[in-house]
Formats: sequence, structure tokens, C-alpha cells
Amino acid sequence: MRKNFIHFFLGFVFFIGLPICETAIGGDAPQVTTDKKIYNYGETIKVSFFNSPGKEDDWICIVPVGSPDTEGGDYKHMPKGLAQGSLIFDLPSPGKYEARAYYNYGRNGYVVSARYAFSVVGSPEGEAAVAQRMERKIDPNNPLEANLAPEQGLVYIFREPMFFSSSVQVPIKADGKPIIVLDNSSYYLFSVPAGDVTFTTGNMIMPNGEETISSREEKVIIKVKPGYVYYLKLYLVPVPVWDSFLTNMPHQEGANLIKSYKLTQLKR
Repeated sequence: MRKNFIHFFLGFVFFIGLPICETAIGGDAPQVTTDKKIYNYGETIKVSFFNSPGKEDDWICIVPVGSPDTEGGDYKHMPKGLAQGSLIFDLPSPGKYEARAYYNYGRNGYVVSARYAFSVVGSPEGEAAVAQRMERKIDPNNPLEANLAPEQGLVYIFREPMFFSSSVQVPIKADGKPIIVLDNSSYYLFSVPAGDVTFTTGNMIMPNGEETISSREEKVIIKVKPGYVYYLKLYLVPVPVWDSFLTNMPHQEGANLIKSYKLTQLKR
């Protein structure tokens, strides 16, 4: 915990939702906890972190128990300058999971600073609630969606724009087959037959044409339904080595990001 009282107090005041009792947890050691040990599928999860160095490239993720430390899972960056605070995540499907914190990521890489285990149990109500957030029916009034074949689903694959990675290209694969190379600030519409579709990233293509292998295996499985729309986000980080992240986004959040980033549609 920071010894400078002013920095600590400001971080506490401006990071909304942090219970008062959390200020006393963990001494000086890195800590990460969740607000519950067992969640019902469909709930959201609050992950609290303590004794962070406050660096903007540090992050927290949620991954299945036993996953390699290089697995990114569902991730969020910790706010710059805060020693402690909380982040809100959507819960994954039923199973056993860990929240993991990566402090000083730019120096240490995939060294887990702290972890905390929890479980998710399923229910029909929870599955319906999650599906409502993650997928929507096609919009027949949208020219990009109106001509989708009845037996197919549609995935918006988009890349979050970052200046430091603007010259790096990333191939995207579906079930092992290349479908598009994403440039910075771009998105691609991928129509796919209904069923489980596994999306992965290929080797990153650097400005000089050389290929760089990510230090981690990145994949997302989307359960595609006919006539429904999904959103998949690609994000790159350059430290300590180049890595790519894929995230299945809630449909409204994905649509808002594509609009706010003013992304350019790629066509093959």
C-alpha cells in the first residue's frame, strides 16, 4: 500500500464503489479478490485489486483455473495512478476460474502478481441473460446485415486503434482457416454457418514484412446462432513482447466502440 497518504486518499475517493474495509487488506503484498466466491451465471463480477504500482499497462484477467499464466482471457487494464480499486467483468460460462493481476507488466511480462479463485454455477435464467447481452438478431434495415443467409450468423471483427501498433497487421482465423488480415482502426464482417466457431490470431506482420509469433495462444469460441450478430475485438500490446488479445464483446458495447472509433470496413 502506498505510504503517501494524499495519493492513497485521492485514489480511494475517485475510484467509486470500493468498500471502506478493503483499505486494510493485504499489507504491502499485491492482492486481488472477488466480491463473491460463488456466482450464478449471468451475474457480473467485481474484482478488487490492492497495492498496485499504478502503471497504465498493468492488467487483470479472468481465466479458467489451470490456464497458463500467458492466457489473457477476459482482461481489463487497471487505472493509471491507483494503488487500489475495482473493475467490473461479465461472468464466463459455468466452471472454476481465477482472477489474476499482472503488476509491472512492462518489466515482468506474464508473471502473476496475485490470483484469487472463484466458481460460476449455471441456471437457465442466467444463460438467457448472458445471451441477451452478447448477441442480437440481425437488423433487416441495416444494409450490412440485410442479405445474410438464413442459416448463417454474422460476426463483426474489429481492431481497437492504437498509435503504437498502427503499422502492425494481424491475421484472424476461424476454425484454423485465415479469413482476414486486420489493419489498425478497421473492422470486418464475417458471415459463418451456425455452430461453435473458434477464432484465433495468426503471426503478427511487422512493418518490415517479418512475422512475429505472439508469446501466448489466443482463441475465442463463439456459439453462433443463425440470424444473430456477434462482436469480436482485437487488441495489441507491445510490452515486454508483442502480444494479441481477442475478446467476445457484448453486442451493444461492440457496436458503440466501432462507431466511436470511426473504424474503416475491410472487404476481401
